[in-house]
Amino acid sequence: MTWDNFFSAEVGAAAALAGLIFVGISINLQRILALPMIVNRAFQALLILLAILGVESILLVPDLSTEDAGLSVLAVGLLLVIAINVLEVRSWRDTAANLDKLVAQHPANYRGLLAQHTVEIQLPSAMILLGGVFLVVGNSWALYWFVPATLVSFLLAIGEAWVITVEILR
Repeated sequence: MTWDNFFSAEVGAAAALAGLIFVGISINLQRILALPMIVNRAFQALLILLAILGVESILLVPDLSTEDAGLSVLAVGLLLVIAINVLEVRSWRDTAANLDKLVAQHPANYRGLLAQHTVEIQLPSAMILLGGVFLVVGNSWALYWFVPATLVSFLLAIGEAWVITVEILR
């Protein structure tokens, strides 16, 4: 088996999961728009899946040098870090502005959950960046970083899909 098989399968899976997120958004659009934090989370899930789609598409390009692949992957990873964190800062601001209302409606620890989400959402970006760096320096096991990056991305996206399709109705 070659890496091409893995990356081809994961590109298809990332596209399918992105479609699931779009369906979840369209089904519950009014409820999602009423909660800015959920809008941010849905967008983050899409961005993570699009980054995986982009990274693994780059890695499928024939005859691309390892260094060029690594630099391209690093660019995708850096864009993902920036976008994810812009949305995460927005979520923190929205939570601070609406904390009293949120706690009255749902007694969950919103700041604790948001802190946990802030850490979790960084994992795919970190693994993508590490894989990109290792590709640039020509490390022989660089591609192995994209396996956990993909799996963590899929788990996060499925979790967000659950939130926007099921949990939002509670």
